[in-house]
Amino acid sequence: MLTRKTLISVTLVAALGIILVLGVLAGRTFRDPARAISIAGMTVLEPASPLPEFRLHDQNNQVFDRARLHGKWSYVFFGYTHCPDICPTTLVVLRDVQKIAGGKEQGIQYIFVSVDPDRDKAATLKRYLPYFHPEFIGATGGQGELMRLTRALGAYYESGEAQNGNYEVHHSAAIFLIDPEARLRALFAGPHDAARLAQGLQQLKGG
Repeated sequence: MLTRKTLISVTLVAALGIILVLGVLAGRTFRDPARAISIAGMTVLEPASPLPEFRLHDQNNQVFDRARLHGKWSYVFFGYTHCPDICPTTLVVLRDVQKIAGGKEQGIQYIFVSVDPDRDKAATLKRYLPYFHPEFIGATGGQGELMRLTRALGAYYESGEAQNGNYEVHHSAAIFLIDPEARLRALFAGPHDAARLAQGLQQLKGG
């Protein structure tokens, strides 16, 4: 059960994420034909927005780049393993989405991108993600590559001030849905609901 403090944190970050994401999408509508349309609780881009090339590494120290998104539908969430509430809560929701929509056998993958590369090395991600689901992919990389990807999606993150060697990373709560052509197709603002996330994908797949 979410505590009152956690619920407040989720709500505030969600609100910030909506403002930032819609601001980025609004900018796109001014510069190109992409339009943000609200459908069944998700924001859909018509047409979808192609992602730039980027280069991260996954929890097995393998390259994770744009090619890893081709041919699959991908739910992408940005966070970090030291996150006290929003990240584990969202990963639990994605675990429930996997139960409803399926995983790699259905051509769907679930990607957790850490925006805390100083602490979240490959080994850390490899220990962390199986608590939620063994199929989940973890990825991170240098700040330049992370910024390239987050800016393309309209995601936000910023490290807070360190206290006694510890710090929080403020980040968007949105979940991004990437289509099999490595294009941003839709996004879901928090708080998240597994049934809504699964239904959104089903609608976009046309079934």
